[in-house]
Amino acid sequence: MTAFIRPSLILCMDLDERLFNDEQVADIKRSYSYVAPSLVQSHAPADEARVENIMRFMIKLHRPYWDKSNADAEELWQGVMPKWLHNMFAKVSNTITAANNIHAENGEPAFPYHWLELEFGDNALMAVKTGSDSSFPAEGVDMVERVRDLMNEGALGEGIACVRIPSRASYEAQLAAAEAAQAQAEADQAAAESAEEQAAEADEDAGQEAVAAADVVADGEAAEFAEAGEADAAEQPEPAFAAPVLPAFDVDYGTWGIEYADGTAREFDVATGAFK
Repeated sequence: MTAFIRPSLILCMDLDERLFNDEQVADIKRSYSYVAPSLVQSHAPADEARVENIMRFMIKLHRPYWDKSNADAEELWQGVMPKWLHNMFAKVSNTITAANNIHAENGEPAFPYHWLELEFGDNALMAVKTGSDSSFPAEGVDMVERVRDLMNEGALGEGIACVRIPSRASYEAQLAAAEAAQAQAEADQAAAESAEEQAAEADEDAGQEAVAAADVVADGEAAEFAEAGEADAAEQPEPAFAAPVLPAFDVDYGTWGIEYADGTAREFDVATGAFK
């Protein structure tokens, strides 16, 4: 019976308005046309220094499937949803990778998706942080199964608006740590390069006068080139806005954010199965 049942899917991309334009919309619709119909919309950035693009799976299945106490719903879920979700996650992740490979070949920056939202009709909404390359976590289907189990048990409370994995606070702390580590690595590299330059300068011999004379000529030529470059730059249009590149790191999904309809949120520890 369940072998012939498949959910329907609509992809809704919600982009930072600074990245939203007709060309980008057409590129998205073209790239994902073989996966599912796509809707593309935009939102104003909450933080001018950050970009947050969201891809939402709008999943439709016109019969009960979420309630585990309903035997027919449970049979339908087990027979259809895990395999279908696994295939869709793989297909969309591969499409993101292929699209970004084309961007790279054209000398363009990758187009990132920062959160994957899963909308199971009126049953649940999940938001899962993607990897640094916008890929979906390998354990994505297991996350969905765990959320369904816990919601059916009532372990996450009532009036849930969204289960966010990881919580906002957890992700921001992880990102801050990754940015600090990257800044320290860059500082260490700069210090090492400076030390190498100073050592090279200390080894220079008596040919400095000839070098200095050559530098005078070079400086004059460089000034001419600089003036020409400034004139050319004045004629160039401003470059298009590009999403800031965040440091790459492995996301820890161990702390969930349970966001409620009244605007409150609680953190849930997956390992212990309890709220913090």
